Amino acid sequence: MAVSIVGILAGLAIPNMRNMTFRARATTVAADLEVLRVATLNYNGDQHAWPAEIGPGAVPPELTGFLPEGFSFDGSGYQLDYENLSFPGGLPGDPTTTQLIGAAVTAADDRLSNAIVELLGGSIVASVGNTHTVVIDRS
Repeated sequence: MAVSIVGILAGLAIPNMRNMTFRARATTVAADLEVLRVATLNYNGDQHAWPAEIGPGAVPPELTGFLPEGFSFDGSGYQLDYENLSFPGGLPGDPTTTQLIGAAVTAADDRLSNAIVELLGGSIVASVGNTHTVVIDRS
């Protein structure tokens, strides 16, 4: 009888523990995005320019002095990508916006991706598969 009760409780607790693990990792993603946002805005404040676009998982060289030592764009189960997008004619529906500065996070796991969406919610402006993009600045 006691073994059955322990088995039932374990069956209920293990899925909740997995969900909490993905929520904790999503919090780490959100913190990394905030670090990237602050570093990018500090760079812009000092240089009056934005760092150049670079590929996924790579830290823009211009930001290395503005990021904490050892900061990586490759996290546990996710990868960050700095975005510097230009729209010469303006965005459709908003011709005054000619440049978007943002960050994308690509989750390796659907459960982590879902936890990121749940945590970041309205700050995500675009999602394609397990890649979610937030805007740092629009100008």
